[in-house]
Amino acid sequence: MDFGPQYEGDDVFTKRMRRHQSWWRAARLNVAAGQDQRGKTYGNYLSEADAERGLNFLSKTIEWCARERISSGGGVEEFRCLRNLLSSQPMAFNLFGPLRADPNLAATLLEPLLPGGVTAAQVQFEWAPDRKTHLGDGTSMDVAIRYTTREGTPALAGVETKLTEPFTPATFGRDDHRAIAYRGVGSKSRVWRDPFADSLADASWNQLWRNHLLVEAVRQNESGLLGCQVVVHHPDDARCKVAFAEYSKHLADPDNSLRAITLRDIVDAWRPLIRGTRHSEWLNDFEDRYLKLELSES
Repeated sequence: MDFGPQYEGDDVFTKRMRRHQSWWRAARLNVAAGQDQRGKTYGNYLSEADAERGLNFLSKTIEWCARERISSGGGVEEFRCLRNLLSSQPMAFNLFGPLRADPNLAATLLEPLLPGGVTAAQVQFEWAPDRKTHLGDGTSMDVAIRYTTREGTPALAGVETKLTEPFTPATFGRDDHRAIAYRGVGSKSRVWRDPFADSLADASWNQLWRNHLLVEAVRQNESGLLGCQVVVHHPDDARCKVAFAEYSKHLADPDNSLRAITLRDIVDAWRPLIRGTRHSEWLNDFEDRYLKLELSES
């Protein structure tokens, strides 16, 4: 089996996941390796022709969700989404795409995962509100889930999905023009122990802080809205776990405003809810592609 060229600079976890995505391409998709944006061939890339066939997505429904979002402009990196099997962006579509297409399915599957439970839900990808009334920058949510709790309260879950990429290595909001808006939102919220702490802008979790600020900014513009920042990550991603744990120390009540959910947690929670339905094949494929690393060990 031709896994194709691998990248020698990968850390241990990324190396393992790149090889597994290369296996998925070779064994399950049965197509040749493609090239990255610099023209170098790697096993985790699809050719342009295979990308146009929608092979980075687990179903035609999911492909439709991705192309619908791409056509709306902004937010989605088209090359990465369509051609890079290792990217977290197509993974987000592969995980939440069926929920975007079917609100009833969304309510059923999200009910055990989100604070307060879920009776109705709507899923959007790469979503951000109007800049002028919120953070004033380009921060967006990988997945935004608007839902109604069991008690009938409107709520927002801002979801950040991670596969192998670290949080964006930046210190936005420390000593730059963004600081006023960021600290202003933070000071109006009871989420952070010290909303003016310099360490909130640490590069290891700056992106997580900004995403969390965006949730709070939306809440401050919509009276009565509940909110939670969610990080969805691979269970073997130790770097994400550490960043999440360190960031959590800055929160006044992390159990209510922030939660981490692994891909394994999600698959295990959803499997009994869709067993015997047409969605079972999708979830099995998702598990094979992202979690059953033993399949690519031989």
